[in-house]
Amino acid sequence: MLIADSPYNLEKGNWLKGNFHIHTTRSDGVFSPQEVINKYAELGHDFLSFSDHDNLMTEKEYQMFDSKGMVLIPGVEISANGPHILYIDSEKEIFPDCTRQNVLNKIQEFFNQTGRGFAVVNHPDWQHEFNHCSIEQLIEWTGYLGIEIYNGVIGRLDGSQYALNKWDLLLSKGKKVWGFANDDSHRPGDHGLGWNVVFAEKNRKSIVESIIKGNFYCSTGVIIRHIECDGKKIHLETENARKIAAIQNVGKRSQVVYGNSISVEIPPDAQYVRFECWAEAEQMAWTQPIFIELKETLGELDYVSQWQISELLDISNLDYTSPQDALKLAKQKINCQPAGTILAGFVDTREVSNAQPGIIYLVSDVYFESDSKALLFLGYDGPVRVWLNEKEVFYGPGTNPAIRDQTKVYTQVKKGKNQLVIAFDTNGGKAWGIFCRLKSER
Repeated sequence: MLIADSPYNLEKGNWLKGNFHIHTTRSDGVFSPQEVINKYAELGHDFLSFSDHDNLMTEKEYQMFDSKGMVLIPGVEISANGPHILYIDSEKEIFPDCTRQNVLNKIQEFFNQTGRGFAVVNHPDWQHEFNHCSIEQLIEWTGYLGIEIYNGVIGRLDGSQYALNKWDLLLSKGKKVWGFANDDSHRPGDHGLGWNVVFAEKNRKSIVESIIKGNFYCSTGVIIRHIECDGKKIHLETENARKIAAIQNVGKRSQVVYGNSISVEIPPDAQYVRFECWAEAEQMAWTQPIFIELKETLGELDYVSQWQISELLDISNLDYTSPQDALKLAKQKINCQPAGTILAGFVDTREVSNAQPGIIYLVSDVYFESDSKALLFLGYDGPVRVWLNEKEVFYGPGTNPAIRDQTKVYTQVKKGKNQLVIAFDTNGGKAWGIFCRLKSER
């Protein structure tokens, strides 16, 4: 069955407009911080992040200014020694290492420690060869949330404001990165060229969490009213678009309409679907991609095979774990042992634990065709804590060795995606891993 993983959830919040790439007299901008705040307030922005070159603006420093009712989010542009990277929502300085992967690793490290901070690669198609940041670098790097698909200031410099080509190449290679639109404002005429519109409550935490989830779109003038996906069809409504295109693998337009709304049946050959909207002049909007996967519904004897796993975490016991932390920290893919092997279905965590004490998170999305009662079967050789759809369903010690189906838990599953989260204690480094399967009672 086709599964559409949409980042859009419009149940709680409002559409809020803001910019993450802004310069002031703290680096090479011509306006003071307060003058910049005043300008964006006049443009109707709801949030801002100053990103002066290698000069972090902290929450404490923001308190010196009149925010004009906007949410001010810490930020810096790491620009010395290599391609420029926005570092948003952190209070910690980062050395601009010329090996940019080291910068991204440090951002990820701080995120693991504090739950704050994300990276965006700036203006990839800037400069005379349209290659400020090459596609090879973007494919190789890990740990960045997105790229600027539109950067307003590049319109008056060498290169292209747009990086949609590189975005589609990344998405087509399976890189799940979001698109951002920013002004990169420095001087008069640079303000209000492009912005991000996030569905969130008007506070820093809600805005940042929605950005990380992809619950936002980019715009240079087109206003999106609504976007929803029911798993089979995607529907998009705008206020002022005159043309909308559904884009899929490697930039192909799978459907084009002339009007302010579009409904698209999910193409069976699509890896992702995103939308580009045009109005008058150069007014545009871009949605985030909705990723498409072909998955088989779990059968009676199938073990959960595909997981996201965290690094080994220095947590003293399972009482201090949560599904929210798991979703933030479990980033690497791991599969269970294949059929036909002695440990078929077993998720071996030893490459992560390296025989050391600590806790590891495992996260998997499991799909069912309807709501029903279900049985969760577990086998584990270290203590585990288990959540299904954010509800704790089991917490208990392990046995050595892990035994298939040693624990049976009665629970409920829902139609479509069910999120399974396991916190696994390595038992002082002695535990190997888990077995896990779900069976519908229908």
